Amino acid sequence: MLDNQMIFEALSKVNDPELHRSLTDLKMVRDVRVRGGKVDVTIALTMPNCPLKSQIEADVRAAITALPDVKRVSIKLTSMTEEERKALFGEPKQGAAIPYNHIQRVVAVMSGKGGVGKSLVTGLLATALACKGYQVGVLDADITGPSIPMLFGLQGPVDAGPVGIRPLESRSGVKVISMNFMLESEDQAIIWRGPLIGRAITQLWGDVMWGDLDYLLVDLPPGTSDASLTTMQSLPVNGIVMVTTPQSLASMIVRKAVHMAQAIKTPIVGVVENMAYFVCPDTGKQHFIFGPSHSDEVALTAEAPLLAQLPIDPQVAALCDAGKVEEVDLDEISAMVDAFIKIPAIHVEIRKKSDQSLSAIARQLIESQENVGSLENPDARGKIRGWCGDSMQIDLRLSGETIQEARFTTDGCKATIACGCMITRLARGKTRHEAKQITPEDLIAALDGLPKAHEHCAELAVNTLRQAIENA
Repeated sequence: MLDNQMIFEALSKVNDPELHRSLTDLKMVRDVRVRGGKVDVTIALTMPNCPLKSQIEADVRAAITALPDVKRVSIKLTSMTEEERKALFGEPKQGAAIPYNHIQRVVAVMSGKGGVGKSLVTGLLATALACKGYQVGVLDADITGPSIPMLFGLQGPVDAGPVGIRPLESRSGVKVISMNFMLESEDQAIIWRGPLIGRAITQLWGDVMWGDLDYLLVDLPPGTSDASLTTMQSLPVNGIVMVTTPQSLASMIVRKAVHMAQAIKTPIVGVVENMAYFVCPDTGKQHFIFGPSHSDEVALTAEAPLLAQLPIDPQVAALCDAGKVEEVDLDEISAMVDAFIKIPAIHVEIRKKSDQSLSAIARQLIESQENVGSLENPDARGKIRGWCGDSMQIDLRLSGETIQEARFTTDGCKATIACGCMITRLARGKTRHEAKQITPEDLIAALDGLPKAHEHCAELAVNTLRQAIENA
C-alpha cells in the first residue's frame, strides 16, 4: 500500500543536479501527504529562483509516478531559509566553492601605476594561454575600476548556484569574474573603503565555481595598498607579472610595486613593457613616443626576465573598445606567452584531460566523435551547465515515442565527451520512458568505468538527456 515511506525511498534516488546528492540527504523533501493514489509533496529548493527547478520538479514527478497505485502527483516548490542553508552547507571561512575548485597556478598582474595596460596584458596572456590548450580564468580584482568585462565583451548577470557563482565564459573559453557582472548597470560606481574591497576579492576567489584551471590570472588595480595586499596575502599567488611603460615616472612607480612584492615575499616572475614604441605604417620605422625604454632597469630590480615589449597599435585599442581582445594579433604575443609558460615557478604541463585514465571504449568514442553535433529543427532539445562549468546540449529526433536519432555538443573535458557519445548511443532506439530510466550508474558501466573525479560528467549527460525528453 502506498505510504509516506515509499515516497521518501523513491525520492532518496533523486539527486540535486548541481550538488549530486539526494534530495532526502539534502533535507529538501518536506510535507509528504498520501491520500489514496494522490500524492502531495513539498520540495524546498536550496535557493530561491533556482535555475534548475524545472528539472528537479520533473525528476521528482517521474520518481513518484513510477510507484504503483500513484494516480496524481502535486508538487509545491519552496526554498530553504538562510538558517537552513547555513546548517546544510556551513559557513566555510575559505569560501563555499573552494572544495570544488582545482587551480594549478595563480598569477597576479600588477603595476602600481594606473593606465599602463595591466588589463590588456591580462587579457592577451589569458587568450594566448587558452589558445595553447590551457584552462584559464581571469579574476578582475580592480573592484572600483574594472576593465576586464569590456575587453572580453562580457556583461552580467552571473548565475548564483547553491554552492558558488558561475563565472562567465569568453569566446576562447576563458572563465571571467568581475564585480561589474553583479551591478544593476555597468557604469554604476562602487564606493567602498579598503576593507570592503579586500573582502570582495576574497569572495571572488572563494565563492566562484572555477572548476579545473591551469592558470588563474588576477588583474590587480593600481597602487600598493588594500587590494594588492589582500590578493598576495589571502590568495595562493605563485607569482607576479609586473607591467610597466617607458616613461621614467611610470617605471619609478612600478619599482615601488616591485619593492612591495619583494617585502611580502611574493616572487615576480616576469616583466612586460607596454606602449614601448610605435611603428609608423608608412615607413615601418619605430618611434619611441614615451622616451627610451626603462624595462631593463625594472627587470633588474625585479630580478625577473623581460617577457615582452608591446607596441602602441591603434588597432589594438579599437578591438579592446569593441570587446574583442581575443582578436588582437601582435607578433610579440607569441613570444610573451612562450616565455611565460617556461617560467619554472609557474610552469604547468598541458594535461591530456581524462584521456589515459579513461577506458578503451571511452577513448574510442572520443576519437570517433560518435553522435557529436546538433540537429536542425530537433523534436526536443535539452541543455544544462553543470557545477564544474562544463555544459552539454542534446538534440533528439522522435518517431512517435521512440528516439530515432540523438546528437550532442559539449564544451567539456574528454570524460564529458565520452559520456555524451555513450548516452546518445544508449538513447537511440528506446522509447522516451525507457531512455529516461537510464541512470549515471548505467552510463558509467557502459563506458567500462570513469575516474572518480569525473563521475559527475555522467550525471551531466543523464540530466541533459532527461531535460531533452521533458521538453519533447
